[in-house]
Amino acid sequence: MARAAKTFTHDQELAFVDAANPHQWLLTAISLHDQAVTLWRNQGRALTTLKRPGQPDETWDDTNRATFLLAAFAMENMLKALLIYENPAFVAGGRLTEVASHDLAKLAVRSSLVPYQTRDNWVFEALSEGNLSWARYPCGRDADDVRPEGQFTVDLWVKYCAMMGAYANKLRKLLTKGWTGPYGHHGTWEFTD
Repeated sequence: MARAAKTFTHDQELAFVDAANPHQWLLTAISLHDQAVTLWRNQGRALTTLKRPGQPDETWDDTNRATFLLAAFAMENMLKALLIYENPAFVAGGRLTEVASHDLAKLAVRSSLVPYQTRDNWVFEALSEGNLSWARYPCGRDADDVRPEGQFTVDLWVKYCAMMGAYANKLRKLLTKGWTGPYGHHGTWEFTD
């Protein structure tokens, strides 16, 4: 039996728009990014080495998985901020629509505000792979979905950080001009760094 779609009061819908406005997504993205930066700066303090007879040792940094996951979630929140900024209807009706995905490349391609999508697609794909599998869970749903832990390389980190900075600056400029959401919700934001 199919579930009936939830309905919300107008006050609930207004409260949802306030909670889901692009500024809230930006704040969440920045917070997650700041924590990823903290982990990145603490690389090398804890390493794990797997030793198996007849096989080479495997060593990885214990911060890698969490850094990857936080960075992927930060980028996801940043992309959703841009999408919701340009598509306020995505937060109408008391629910998120059109942005319910963790696939960063698919989210990015939907926004006209994300520059250099083709050039930077490798970053979206690398973060999405971790976000959808090994960074979030120790294994896939079945034996076909077992992937080795990817490494957050310096090149990936530098590019990810540059993209986060550029997107945050773009959103700050846009939000300073204002955002009009569903039901006449409007706001402008002032940023002091």
